[in-house]
Amino acid sequence: MYDVIIAGGGPAGSIAAKRAAKNGLSVLVLEKEAYPRDKTCGGGVSQKALDVIGGIDKGLIEREIFGARIFLPDYQNFTGRIGSRVAVTTMRRNLDHWLINRAEDSGAMVHDNEPVKDIKFSKDCVEVATPKDRYQSRMIVGSDGVNSTVARKSGIRTRWGSNIGLCLETEVELGETLVEECVETDIGEFYFRGPWSYGWVFPKRDRLSIGIGGPIPQMHKPMDIFMSFVGDVSLQKKIDLEERITRINSHLIPLGGVSRRIHGERVILAGDAAGFVDPFLGEGLYYAVKSGEIAADVAALAVENDDFSKKFLAGYAARCENAFGSDLKSARRFAKFAYGNLNLFLNILRGDQRLFLEYLKVMRGDRSYAGFNRWCAMRSPVTFLKLVSG
Repeated sequence: MYDVIIAGGGPAGSIAAKRAAKNGLSVLVLEKEAYPRDKTCGGGVSQKALDVIGGIDKGLIEREIFGARIFLPDYQNFTGRIGSRVAVTTMRRNLDHWLINRAEDSGAMVHDNEPVKDIKFSKDCVEVATPKDRYQSRMIVGSDGVNSTVARKSGIRTRWGSNIGLCLETEVELGETLVEECVETDIGEFYFRGPWSYGWVFPKRDRLSIGIGGPIPQMHKPMDIFMSFVGDVSLQKKIDLEERITRINSHLIPLGGVSRRIHGERVILAGDAAGFVDPFLGEGLYYAVKSGEIAADVAALAVENDDFSKKFLAGYAARCENAFGSDLKSARRFAKFAYGNLNLFLNILRGDQRLFLEYLKVMRGDRSYAGFNRWCAMRSPVTFLKLVSG
């Protein structure tokens, strides 16, 4: 009998496993794929996520990012930088492998290539079935992504509804010299193309991460949208990127800032499984690691008190709300304004460099969305009223 089983060994599960094991709990992580495994993601890790992780090995850092270049729909663009590192880019297969190894070194038991197939909840325990075995634990943490088996089997959520997005992404190998000719390697590029959708180009050491995402209703014929974007970027960079594509990955993304149930009897959800994703940029790694950290602390309290009831585990939801949940709601109001008035928003951002730099501080983690909204209210009350009204 384990104290806690963690379904899913991505960043949320790895952080939860490491912290829970450090707290003295017996921990089993069940990961459906074999490490190292790929993850559909631009590979950007914000400074605020790095702060929660506690830093990463230098060898995992592909590039350090200090700013952003914003492309308008007509490809006019503008750039902003700040003096502090906003993020780093990584190869997620390497980062995730490093994180789970760290959890294992802390005492967590890790079984990869062993997906959760069924979960039975009883008065005394949780029984988890995989193709290889059955395991019992006192509670379970579902950090198994947007298609969470834990959410479905526990009855917490059977479908997402309309607040779900789709992204497509590829890694284009160019070699280090050509990457440095194509992009400025200390910034990320963001291409705003239409309602609620944007594309990105992130520099890695010898390749570019190129992707596009948006709500599913806006992503009609997503492959056509993606290839059109790649073609446009190719023209901007004066290089045929399409011929260098070897694989295109797709992934669903829940849009955060919406009230959702994230716990039940003997179960809590973390990361994408809980819907913790920035609704403006689709960034979820910070919320994954932060919710994983909170999940481990609440699991330790549940074990200490021998209380795994829905009422007791409501403390997890309260802690998440206090740490970032209310700010995700502020982010959602900001996203509604920005995407609902895209040309206005981009022109405001282009014409007000200070505003742009303050938003980079939100990306870095120096400002919350709520704090950014308050700053906007002081700087421009009219802009702020448009922002908060959505």
